[in-house]
Amino acid sequence: MIFKKNEYINETLDRHFETWSHTLDTADFVPKKYLKKIDKLIFNNLKQKLKECEIFNLLYLQDQGYKLGLFQKLKIWLSGLKPLYLNEKQVYMTKPKKRSGVVKDKAESEANK
Repeated sequence: MIFKKNEYINETLDRHFETWSHTLDTADFVPKKYLKKIDKLIFNNLKQKLKECEIFNLLYLQDQGYKLGLFQKLKIWLSGLKPLYLNEKQVYMTKPKKRSGVVKDKAESEANK
């Protein structure tokens, strides 16, 4: 099974819960009416981002070679997120991978001798 959707959801929840944490302990000096508006705004934004996570997962599955249905393809097309996904994929592919210092190439170990 591919759990890429779970990674997207975890990242989204982390970011939004961090945003909600900024509103903690503010009831003493911020009116409740304003805090309710802020909570509603954050919650609506969270719902939108979770929908985007679903679209990103469909795009990832499509890249992996899964056949998507007509409604799934339509959902991708209507969202307009494909260019954003392709841009993030390009950035991820061009980012150099870190090598651990524990494992060395044979050539490096012979050069040090």
